Amino acid sequence: MAITGLSAWVEKLSKREMPVLATIVQELNKLTGSDDTEVNQLADVILKDANLTSQVLRIANSVHYNPSSYPINTVSRAIVLIGFSGVKVICLSVMIIDTLLGKEPREHLLQQMAQAFHAAVQAKRIVRKTNDAVQEEVFIAALLYHLGEMSFWACGGKSADELGTLLQSGKVDLREATEQVLGCSFKAITRSLAKIWKLGETLEQSLYPGDKPSPKVVAVCLAEQLSRAASLGWESPEARDVIKKISRFTGQSIPDTQKSVLDGADEAASVALTYGAAKVCHLIPSRQQNEAQLMEAAGAKALTSNPELQLSILRELSNATLEKLDVNAIFQMVLEGLHRGIGLERVALAFIQKDQVAAKYVLGEGTDTWREQFCFSISAQEDNIFTHAIRMKEPQWLLKGGRKDEQYLYSPDIVRVLGKSPAFTSVVTLGGRNIAVFYADRWKLGGALEDEHFQSFRHFIMQAQMSLQMLAASAKS
Repeated sequence: MAITGLSAWVEKLSKREMPVLATIVQELNKLTGSDDTEVNQLADVILKDANLTSQVLRIANSVHYNPSSYPINTVSRAIVLIGFSGVKVICLSVMIIDTLLGKEPREHLLQQMAQAFHAAVQAKRIVRKTNDAVQEEVFIAALLYHLGEMSFWACGGKSADELGTLLQSGKVDLREATEQVLGCSFKAITRSLAKIWKLGETLEQSLYPGDKPSPKVVAVCLAEQLSRAASLGWESPEARDVIKKISRFTGQSIPDTQKSVLDGADEAASVALTYGAAKVCHLIPSRQQNEAQLMEAAGAKALTSNPELQLSILRELSNATLEKLDVNAIFQMVLEGLHRGIGLERVALAFIQKDQVAAKYVLGEGTDTWREQFCFSISAQEDNIFTHAIRMKEPQWLLKGGRKDEQYLYSPDIVRVLGKSPAFTSVVTLGGRNIAVFYADRWKLGGALEDEHFQSFRHFIMQAQMSLQMLAASAKS
């Protein structure tokens, strides 16, 4: 018998499909909402779940919560440093993602969760202009704005199949279709779950804002509108209209608001990855996604290897000392060999400066912002693709064959700027000192990396190393 009506769906989702989530959410809300709660009480709730514990510590140590990179090793320490509301946001986000995404999530759920993360980050950034003390509150309200819809697509079973088929037919819109299949609206389900689980008045008021909504509610509503409009394209009339509204609300100029929302989209993709929702990152309209779409729309073609050009550039490198070329010329020639000769779409040389690597030379589609954004920490506390390259001392092929044991090397900052594609890296040394790191990948249009590409990459790195050593020896003589 088909389930229909608001109370029936709330009963199914809350008590039959997600009872563990409902219990922990209520317990967390009770603790974080009380002034008398002690650190150990909240820690005890989290420590009951081993997976939640590890997730909280992992996220607490991310750049979003711990930019100093000083390790946080205990849940109690995380609560002290991040605060009750911050840890509550982490817990709720992680549990909802783990509960809803599952093994084979529907496309409707992925789309909705991508918009949820996008809205959450944008709401946090918007409200920061008026009251930065409520950032976590609006983050969770925007993240859960479509909780009813996400829960349905995750747990709706045959009813979800029916609704998906009805929507695909194009005969009715979402509102009509949900009333027809569920007998109620998704927004009504979200409001009921918010009341039962005590998810906060900001979420409840945002779902049905009154005549004089608070700044918190305005921020959530604007962010939710922006996340939907951005899915139509940043240049769409809908997106431009919401950006104007945000500009008026925050008092920023429209150009500054445009930059802020684009930064917010990049941050949202990074936050989704940090929270373990890697499956939705590509659906958030970040700058990298936009660049890929523009390239595809322009009919950009994949680069291919050119063995003859490779040999020509390698010969030029071997003659570098005879021609008295300087170090910068050598690096430029190597980049050109990697890009045009091997067919690696995006290449960069980043110089090592104290505890950072910063791009000096870049080539390829999609690298326009790299000179400004390609700057990553390589301090002793870091463990990322660049510290790995420095530590290994020889060319590396990251994520070869889709291997997953190296995924942890891609920090949120690196993913935000570079994405997470199979790539080649190598440190460059001179006189026993690490001076730079090469990075190269084939990104979206270049196809898979092959052994021949890696061997050619190794060859160029070796030749560059030899040329630099010969130049250094020549300078001494």
